[in-house]
Amino acid sequence: MLALTPSEEIMRIGALCGVELPPEAESFALFRAPEEGVNHLYVYGADVRGLVYALTELADRVRFTSPASDALVFAVPMVETPTAKVRSISKCFQSEIEDLPWFHDREGWEEYLTLLATHRFNRISLTFGKQYNYPYGNEFVSDVYFHLAYPFLVTAAGHDVEISNLTEEERSRNLDTLKFIGREADRRGLEFQLALWTQSYDFDNCPNARHRITGLGPENIARYCRDSLAMILAEVPQISGLTLRVHVESGIAEGDYDFWRTYFSAVKAAGRTVRLDLHAKGIDETLIDIALATGMPVGVSPKYTSEHLGLPYHQASIRALELPVHGGTPADQAVGRDMTTLYAGHDAETHAGKWKFSEGTRKFLRYSYGDLLREDRRYAVIFRIWPGTIRVLLWGDAALAGGYGHNATFCGAQGVELCEPLSFKGRMGTGRAGSRTGYQDKHLTTRFDWQKFEYTYRVWGRSLFNPEADPEAFQRYLKSKFGEAAESCGTALAAASRILPLITLAHTPTASNNSYWPEMYENMSIVHEAPRLPYGYELTAPARFGTVGSCDPRLFMSPSEFASCLHDGRRVRRYGPLTWANWLDRHASTAGTEIARAMGAARDPGSELRLVAVDVTILAAIGRFFAEKVRAAVFWEYYLLSGDGRSAGQAIDHYRKARDAWAEAARICADIYVPDITFGPHSWLRGRWDDRLPAIEKDLSDMEAIVAEGRQTRPGTGPLAGLHIERILKWSACQLLPGRHTPPPAFVRGEALDISFRPFGASRRAVTLHYRHVDQSQSWCSVEMAWRAQEYRASIPAEYTRIPYPIMYYFEIDHHNISAFYPGVAEDLSGTPYFVVEARKG
Repeated sequence: MLALTPSEEIMRIGALCGVELPPEAESFALFRAPEEGVNHLYVYGADVRGLVYALTELADRVRFTSPASDALVFAVPMVETPTAKVRSISKCFQSEIEDLPWFHDREGWEEYLTLLATHRFNRISLTFGKQYNYPYGNEFVSDVYFHLAYPFLVTAAGHDVEISNLTEEERSRNLDTLKFIGREADRRGLEFQLALWTQSYDFDNCPNARHRITGLGPENIARYCRDSLAMILAEVPQISGLTLRVHVESGIAEGDYDFWRTYFSAVKAAGRTVRLDLHAKGIDETLIDIALATGMPVGVSPKYTSEHLGLPYHQASIRALELPVHGGTPADQAVGRDMTTLYAGHDAETHAGKWKFSEGTRKFLRYSYGDLLREDRRYAVIFRIWPGTIRVLLWGDAALAGGYGHNATFCGAQGVELCEPLSFKGRMGTGRAGSRTGYQDKHLTTRFDWQKFEYTYRVWGRSLFNPEADPEAFQRYLKSKFGEAAESCGTALAAASRILPLITLAHTPTASNNSYWPEMYENMSIVHEAPRLPYGYELTAPARFGTVGSCDPRLFMSPSEFASCLHDGRRVRRYGPLTWANWLDRHASTAGTEIARAMGAARDPGSELRLVAVDVTILAAIGRFFAEKVRAAVFWEYYLLSGDGRSAGQAIDHYRKARDAWAEAARICADIYVPDITFGPHSWLRGRWDDRLPAIEKDLSDMEAIVAEGRQTRPGTGPLAGLHIERILKWSACQLLPGRHTPPPAFVRGEALDISFRPFGASRRAVTLHYRHVDQSQSWCSVEMAWRAQEYRASIPAEYTRIPYPIMYYFEIDHHNISAFYPGVAEDLSGTPYFVVEARKG
C-alpha cells in the first residue's frame, strides 16, 4: 500500500503494528503488516518529498542488497523524520574549461539530482560568481564565465551591455540548460536555489579576460542586475530561492543600501515566493531589514568553521583577529589592516571604505556565526561548510557527519549547505581539460566526476537528515562494492576522514581557503619566520609553525603556548597540542590497519578498492605527519625558551618521523594522481603531495644545522629539565574526563541559572564553570564551583540571563596541573564540548 499523508486506513494499520506515522514535513515510513495471510509492505510519506524519500529508499535497497529479496524484509519498521529543515548541496561553477561540460550534460544532471534526492538532500544550490577572491584590481583575471552570470544567460532590454566571445546561440543554450536543471530538480522534490555571488567587478581592468563585458558602471549596475534577475526568475519558475554575497567581494560596497533596494525589487515583483539567503559576512541589521521588506522569507548563512571543514561543533570562540578593529590588541588591528591591503592590492586606500563591516564593526561575522543567534531574530540561519579542507580525497565518516547533523539545528538554525567535493577545482583560471578527479589513468576515472564521491554524498545526506542514520544504509553500499572487505574499508575510511577536520580546527595558520589547504599542505617552517604568503599575513610575529593557534582558541592552544606553560610551571588550561597529536595518531593508525585488512580480505582487489586504499593511505600519512610535526614544534618551542639540548634532539627526531610520513604520501600518489592538481594559480593551491616534500626536508635540515651549531643550546632550565621526555608525550590521556551532569531544560530571563556537576573517577579537585552567551563577539565568563551535597555547584547571575541569547557552558577540571574538560569532544571527535540552554518560551 502506498500512502501520501496520514490517511485513516494507513494510520489504522500502523497502529495495529505499533508504528506511529509522523506527520512532520518530509517524514516517511516503511513497514510490513499481515493482512488476510499476506505480509504487505506499506509505504508512507507525510508529503510528496517524504514519499520520494520512501520510494528512493526502496530503490536503493534493491540496487545495493544481495539477494534483492532481502531488500524488502523490514523486520523492524523504518520511520524517519528530518532533524535539519535545510540540507543543501552547493554545486560551484569555477572554470569554463572544466565546468561547462558538466553544466550542459543533461544525463549527468538527471543521475546527479537523483543521487541527491535518494540521500535526502532537499536543496541544490547552483553557484555562480566564486571564481575570484576580490572584485578590484583584476589584471590577472582570465576565466570569467558565469562570474557575473547575467550576460551569459539573458539580454536585459534597455541596457546597452555587451559581452565578447559569446554568441546569442550560446547564451540561449545556457538559459535552456538552467531551465532544464530547474525542472529536473523540481521533479525530484529538490528546491532549486540560484546562488549569485558576484554583482560587479572591474570590467575595464581585465585585459586577460576571455569574455569582456562593456556597458556597465556605477550609474547602471543596480538597474541592470535587477532587470536581468527579473528575466531569469521569469524564465525559470522553479527557482525558489537566491543566495547572495552581500559584502564588498560581491563588487558592491558594504553599506550601499540603494543597490540592494533596487535589486530586491525584482524579487518582490516575481509573483511567487523566492527565499533570500544572504551570506553573513559584511551583513548588518539595516540590510536584513531591507531584505525583510520584500515580504520574502529571509535567511542569513554564516560559514560553519572558517572556510574549511572542522569538527562538527560550532566554535566556542573566534580568533582575536576576527574581533572588530576597535577591539583587540594593536597587533590584531594591524593584522586586520594588512588583510584589507592583501585583498585590495595596490588600491587598498581607494577601496578601504568598502570594507565597512567585514573588516570593521562586524568583523566577527567573517568566519562564523558571530551575533546572529539571538532568540528574537526575524530571519532563518543556515550554516555553510566551505571547501577549504578536503578537495580531492575521499571522505566518509557517519560519526562526524552525524555530529554535523546534530549541530545543524544549533540554537534554532534551519540546517546546512555543503560545498560539494571538487568545488573550487580549476579556480582563478587554472582549469584543465579532462577528468576533474585528478587521476592519471583515464581508466580509473568515473563517467561523471561526482561518482568518485558517491559514498560521501550518501554519508552526508542521510546523516544530516537523521544524525542516527541506520548504519545498514552505509554498509550495504560498501558491501556491494567491496564484498568481504567492506567492513574494514568502511572503518578505515571513517578513521581517515577524521584527520583533516581535526587538523583544520586545531591548527589554523589562516582561516582562508585561498591560503590554507591542509589536504595538500604547503609546509610552514618550524624554525624560520613565515613569509607573508601563504600564512604570515594573518599571524602576529614571530610567525612560525609552533606559534600557530586554533580557529577555536578558547579550547585549543598552540605548541608555543603549551611549551611556555611547561617551562614556567603553569597549568595547561586548554587542549594541548600533544593531546590532539595523539588523537591524530590513533585515527591514522586505525585507518592504516583497517585498510591493510581490507586489502587482505578482498579476493581480487579491484580498481575501486585500490583507489580507496590510496586515498586512505594518503590521509593516514597526513595524520602521522601533523602528529609528529606538532610534537617536534612543542620540543622546538621549549628549546627556544630553555636552550635544553635534549628538547632540540627530540624536535629533530619527531620532525624526521614527520618527514617520513609525508614521504609515504608522496610515494603512493605519484602513480595515481597527475602532477598538477589545480585549485588556484599559487603554489599552495596546486601541485601534488610529492612536490611538498623538498620544503619539509629543507626545514628539517635547517633545524639540524641550528642544533649542530649550538646556537640556542644552554643548560636545561624549567620543569621540563627534570621530567622524562616520554612522560610529556603521554600527558594527553587525562584531558578527557567522564562526569555526570543534567543540563537544565531552560532558564528564566532575569533569574539566576543554577548548574551542578560531578566528575567521575577522581577525588575532589578545582572545578571551573565557563559560560557565555551564544554570541562570538562576547568574552567568556568563569566561576569556581563549590562542593556541596556531593557535587560541584555554581550559578550564572540573574543579570547575565536578561540578554536575548541562549547560554553555552562547559566544565574545566584541574587534573595534576593539566585541565580536563567536560563534556569534551568525544573519542570519535563527533561530540559538542559544551552545553547550550535556551530561555523558557512564553
